[in-house]
Amino acid sequence: MPAFLIAIILLLGLAGCSDPDSKDWVEVGTGRLTVDRPASWSTAMKVNSPWSMGFQPSAGSVDQMQVSGDFGNYTTAAEAVGTLIGKAQVSLDGFEIVETRDVNIDGATTGRLVRYTITDADNQPVTGEWIVAAHYPYPQSVAVSILSRTYNRDLEQRVLSSMKLKARE
Repeated sequence: MPAFLIAIILLLGLAGCSDPDSKDWVEVGTGRLTVDRPASWSTAMKVNSPWSMGFQPSAGSVDQMQVSGDFGNYTTAAEAVGTLIGKAQVSLDGFEIVETRDVNIDGATTGRLVRYTITDADNQPVTGEWIVAAHYPYPQSVAVSILSRTYNRDLEQRVLSSMKLKARE
């Protein structure tokens, strides 16, 4: 079989290998961060520093994702997460850590995920996650914050697999 026919067959085969869920996700970029968010979470929301962008399915929704492409000059993700935990302990009702673990983030030397719960104004439970990536020896970090009524493992996995820190050297 001629080489060009093999190449054409391979290319046609690869065309069918695209991510079937890609229409359900949108890549977001800000500062040194790129990450996927649910396409249906297209309503922009107001955010406060250190967050630079935020998205939710509709205005006023509990479900939301906030991102920071320049979270601060932290040398480790654990150090960066520590600041979030400290602030949450004094300002969020019912704040309780459910899980904390190291994670691998593309471009980072350290990554940390923290899952937690809080209570909203109606005393209803809300789940949250922070995923932070840092790069050493040049202190820099990026972060993603997710809030939802219930823990969404698929969303967590998509954020972890798509999150990238574009480190400066």
